[in-house]
Amino acid sequence: MMLTKKEKNLLIRILKKEKRRIFGIKENKQEINQLLTKLEQNVRNEKVNKVKPSKL
Repeated sequence: MMLTKKEKNLLIRILKKEKRRIFGIKENKQEINQLLTKLEQNVRNEKVNKVKPSKL
């Protein structure tokens, strides 16, 4: 399943909100942190790997 940029950003926002919740299971917070870092890294990689057409 491929996610669009909008969907990834939405997931990142939701995960950040979930991460800030006071009550929750410690194991879930660790999984949320892992998923959040993966999504953020994926978004950064998309920005770096964008191929721009040459001006020639």
